[in-house]
Amino acid sequence: MQIEIRDGILLLGGDITVSTLNDSDLQRFERACADPAVTQIDLSGIGRADSACLALLLIARRRQPPVSFLQLPASVRALAELYEINDWIST
Repeated sequence: MQIEIRDGILLLGGDITVSTLNDSDLQRFERACADPAVTQIDLSGIGRADSACLALLLIARRRQPPVSFLQLPASVRALAELYEINDWIST
């Protein structure tokens, strides 16, 4: 998983799935989300995404103030709808 912060936007790239996400990625993501300059998370660089990606978004959403999400992958939107949490990740 690629993580970069640019102009207050946390850019994510690569595949974020149960089989690709590891502890190191999770820790880097949590540190990046803790940056008060980050106001948005852009997922346009994501290839494949599953419930692991959705879990990252829920971690980010708990932050105060919460971040907003850009370019959510269709698979993440479908999972959020299935779990009836689409309001939690809507932008």
